Amino acid sequence: MNMIEAMEIYVAVVEQGSYTCAAESLRLHRPALSKAIQNLEQELNVQLLHRTTRKIHVTPEGEEFYDRCKQLLADLSDTVAWFSPDRPARGKLRVDVPVTLAKAFIIPSLPKFRALYPEIELILGSSDHQVDLIAQGVDCAVRLGELDSSSLIAKRIGTVPMVICAAPSYLEQYGTPTTFEALSDHLAVNFLIDHRQQIMPWRFQIGGESLSVTLKSGIVVDDSQAFLCCGLAGLGIVQGLRPSLQPHIASGELIEILPDLHTVPKPVSLLLTDRKYRSPKVRAFMEWLVAVFAEQGLS
Repeated sequence: MNMIEAMEIYVAVVEQGSYTCAAESLRLHRPALSKAIQNLEQELNVQLLHRTTRKIHVTPEGEEFYDRCKQLLADLSDTVAWFSPDRPARGKLRVDVPVTLAKAFIIPSLPKFRALYPEIELILGSSDHQVDLIAQGVDCAVRLGELDSSSLIAKRIGTVPMVICAAPSYLEQYGTPTTFEALSDHLAVNFLIDHRQQIMPWRFQIGGESLSVTLKSGIVVDDSQAFLCCGLAGLGIVQGLRPSLQPHIASGELIEILPDLHTVPKPVSLLLTDRKYRSPKVRAFMEWLVAVFAEQGLS
């Protein structure tokens, strides 16, 4: 039995929690399975599993070996798929996306992705905070705004228009700004960029000149759900993604202000490691996502 087969057996034993269940899933005899684990431990000169009469326990070294086996086997599968163009994209795909984009149109569009790639098991993380792709095992991440320099590969996939609006209760109390200059007299719901600990500026294009401004804070948040709730509660004017805020503008919960003011669209990028870039399942997701942005008129 070669090392790859032994690694596959070991992963199955750890995930199934028993030799018997692993043997059934792999269609192997239990003694052969047990012998493979023993040979593996002898080869590595380390104990991977503690065995009792009822269950198995993974040693600290066994946990580390399991993690490495999972990654190596996934890389091997991706490599084989890369040189097998007729083989469909498959396997687990872990993606991290911003909450606003996830709710506005990525999640509603996912049934089409599932129909196109039924053998991809999508694990979707949705947050407003940065994730470490390598440390957390994320295949790719969608990011809003200008990116910090890093060793990751960034693929621009589209842009999202911005809109300025406020709750009727705020406008009743403070009035409606009618010029760009009048914004400085108002309060904003400001968004904190967590990894920089900086307030996100509002960007405009006026008279051929790019301007960035930061309004006085009615409140500062670092979560997109809180951002929306604060805007709806009348705690300040908000500048946010139009796809996310438009339903609330349509319902009258928010009122668009300064519609003729040219806001700068927010760029959207897909981040991935060089190692993941060639993965068929990552390429499939990237191509699908580019098509989704194009369908929404956001390319």
